[in-house]
Amino acid sequence: MSRKCDLRSAPANPSPSPASVPASAVNNVPKQGEHLFEHDGVRAVIQFAQHKGQWIAEFRFRFRCGPFHSGTLPLTINCGHHADLQNALHDAGRRMGQSVVAATNGHQLNKRQKKAADALTAWAAQFNAAPTTAASKPTPQPKRFLDLFSGVGGFHIAMKQSGAVCAGSVELDAAARKTYAANFPGDYATCDDIRKATASMFGKVNIVCGGFPCQSFSQAGDGEGLGHEDKGALFFETARLIGDLAPETFILENVEALGSHEKGKTLDTILDVLTDLGYAVQTCVLNSGEFGLAQNRRRMFIVGIHDSVLTNRTPSFEFPHGTDASVVVADILECADASEQCEQPMVRQKANPKARSSAIEVVGLIDGKNNQGYRVASPKGKGFTLCANSGGPGSKTGLYLVGGKPRRLTARECARMQGFPESFTPHARPGIAKRQFGNSVAVPVVAAIAKQLGKSIR
Repeated sequence: MSRKCDLRSAPANPSPSPASVPASAVNNVPKQGEHLFEHDGVRAVIQFAQHKGQWIAEFRFRFRCGPFHSGTLPLTINCGHHADLQNALHDAGRRMGQSVVAATNGHQLNKRQKKAADALTAWAAQFNAAPTTAASKPTPQPKRFLDLFSGVGGFHIAMKQSGAVCAGSVELDAAARKTYAANFPGDYATCDDIRKATASMFGKVNIVCGGFPCQSFSQAGDGEGLGHEDKGALFFETARLIGDLAPETFILENVEALGSHEKGKTLDTILDVLTDLGYAVQTCVLNSGEFGLAQNRRRMFIVGIHDSVLTNRTPSFEFPHGTDASVVVADILECADASEQCEQPMVRQKANPKARSSAIEVVGLIDGKNNQGYRVASPKGKGFTLCANSGGPGSKTGLYLVGGKPRRLTARECARMQGFPESFTPHARPGIAKRQFGNSVAVPVVAAIAKQLGKSIR
């Protein structure tokens, strides 16, 4: 018998009345067409129809020779539904081919029977699936961050590295705003006082970041904590904006001493306020010297993730670990102007280290005074924490024994200590630039936190 591959369409007869349909067949769907195969004792058909706007297809086959293998499936509403007919036929043909193999498996077929079974399998395989086109994914919109207490943009650089765009900045200091604007031109909203900032100024904000004033908590500060109207109390303004903006996440930074202020009560208050806003909150003290910077700068970071976007609750966020403590002050030095030299005599404390060190290696004191601004360190070790306000000949940067003489860092060296790129333009006046970098945040630390945050939110 010759092989036939026919397409037969059923007449558009009305469906039988419900009364004439057996209870067992109420789910059956009348065929609208079929593909037929006949070849040397083998007959098969794939029937198809539309149901609720989609296509369904089922197969029937039988061998009229040998062991008389057969297999049939009814065309019903329980069939697999497909958006197009080609895929429905492909699915039915694929399953029929599998059924033929299963039905004949373990049976001795003669050459004629095996040839017929192979022909049927090949016919079933001819129904190819429709070519798939990759569904075009919507272009994800970049996250928008609000830069509070923005200074000269340490957070801005880190967030930009993570792919976020600036929704706005808030900064009280006019000189810092000028440096920020010069390095980050754009049409984002700006505000000069967080107490005047409102959520409506910034539109949609996904991330709030900033280092709220630390003087009220630091060892060198006034110790007034959250009660200081112009410093510590600004945390509550930060919390107000977080509550009004409802960002997915926030990253806040402050001094390490925040954790021990008032025997931990201050941090308890901060955590309670932020948690009551609907955020899972984690804190950790990180050292910039372990994140590829020459400066030993220990700062507390407070990360919050809104309950609605949490992917994990145990814990909600894992802080990154620093992986590079190898960079020392010698790696960031440049040729310094003579004005950076310290003319006061140094009292030697110990010999210069022979090897590079991951600690601050103090080798001398100015006027014998063992306090910040008077210590002299070897550039083979880590650097002092930059300060916005500090006295002594070391002023804001600390002193380093370079070429046999103690000197301060230049503004560019301060930028490198905080991880600012070489393309960053510091304030034209070195003293102001150093103060601004002393007030800033270590860029690689924030960048590592931001990268880790992406793994913790939906």
